[in-house]
Amino acid sequence: TAGTAGTSGRNGIDGSSGASIANWYGAFTSTTTQVVGGVNTPTAITYTNVELSNGTAFSGSQIIVQHEGVYEIGYSLQVEVTSGGSAAPVDIWLKKNGTNIIRTDSVIVLAANNGTQLPFVSILDTANANDYYEVYFSSTNANTQVTAIVANGIHPAAPSIITNIKQIGIAVGTTSGTSGSAGSSGSSGTSGTSGT
Repeated sequence: TAGTAGTSGRNGIDGSSGASIANWYGAFTSTTTQVVGGVNTPTAITYTNVELSNGTAFSGSQIIVQHEGVYEIGYSLQVEVTSGGSAAPVDIWLKKNGTNIIRTDSVIVLAANNGTQLPFVSILDTANANDYYEVYFSSTNANTQVTAIVANGIHPAAPSIITNIKQIGIAVGTTSGTSGSAGSSGSSGTSGTSGT
């Protein structure tokens, strides 16, 4: 007669997981009031604070991305004209690596001492590692500025500029994590008994 079957070996341990995909982002502000450099003079807006950052950084006016991908860049400025009479246009736009990004100019028209405007702009752009972005402004009135307001007992500080950047897409072919290592083999079952 046939012998009885041996017992099954134990299962091998699970392999380690593949590498996950990181999300890159940053939030940067300035607590400094910044005046345009002169009539019709493009002026880069600088930053003083990192509010949040992963894979991004700033240096002066430059926001630097450390990984390639498609990014959304959103910025909001507190703009005002402090003197100078008649209404004046204020242009606000984005540069990448020192070059104007086409079709990113926004124009608001402000009269002197007529309050602060808070425009918000958001664009999408493809970046390589170590590309950098800058927000520029200019005006026909040299008394144009982005204004920072200090905190008091009622409200927090109001930065002169807030810029957020986040990766929303990556290059095709890099979406999968690397493969995990294989689990180890289970031990062999014991041999069955011999038939009679």
